Amino acid sequence: MSHLPRERIETIAHQVLEACLCEEYDVALDALKPILDEKCPFSRLDLLGKQIGQLGVNEHKKLFAAFDEIIRYNTMGSYVVVSQALIWFLPSHLESVMRKSKEYIIRGDTWYVCDIIGERSLGHAVVNHFDEMLPWLERYLDDENRWVKRSMGVAIHFFSKRVVDQPEKTRKLLDALEPHITEKQVDVVKGIGWGLKTIGKHHPDLLVTFLESQGEKKDRISRLLIRKAVKYLESEKKKEMEALFL
Repeated sequence: MSHLPRERIETIAHQVLEACLCEEYDVALDALKPILDEKCPFSRLDLLGKQIGQLGVNEHKKLFAAFDEIIRYNTMGSYVVVSQALIWFLPSHLESVMRKSKEYIIRGDTWYVCDIIGERSLGHAVVNHFDEMLPWLERYLDDENRWVKRSMGVAIHFFSKRVVDQPEKTRKLLDALEPHITEKQVDVVKGIGWGLKTIGKHHPDLLVTFLESQGEKKDRISRLLIRKAVKYLESEKKKEMEALFL
């Protein structure tokens, strides 16, 4: 497993940027291939993605063209590097980041791609651009693709572990999830359950109140979703919710 020292990360990031500025996207990919082909810790891949995004933040179109090429190479590391780099474009190109994140999730077509992107570009978007993201959350939760829907649960999980002192925002996230509480597709259920579970860890009262308000739907709510959602509740409240739904 490669530990990818910081000096090498910086060198590769500059090589990628220089190739992008010349629109030599195959050269940019070649600079990354030795890393993408290795077993490299996510922490190092994240740092590489951050470096690329930071260096190229003013070269939106050229970097996005390179991202397409990197994603087509289709390694797990491809998704880590690109989704981390996308974060740098959120302040000025949120819509483009959202559309690219969705495109890459659909292309990856598996749970780990969904979760990699959900915890990076999408999660950071919810944390740092909350009001702008609410309509996107609702839109993607309504999407026909299961991974796109699941990614919103993952993004809510990310928000909920990063932002633990803003309950009003958490209530809005619960409101966004409410129309989907009876979801049956198992991959989506896992994502929504993950988001609820992390809300329950930091805001147990909010989660309990939310679940109690869904009691009339109990026969339509997945047992898997409830089991995940109540994981971090204290013992007595957990038993109450399990008695209500299970």
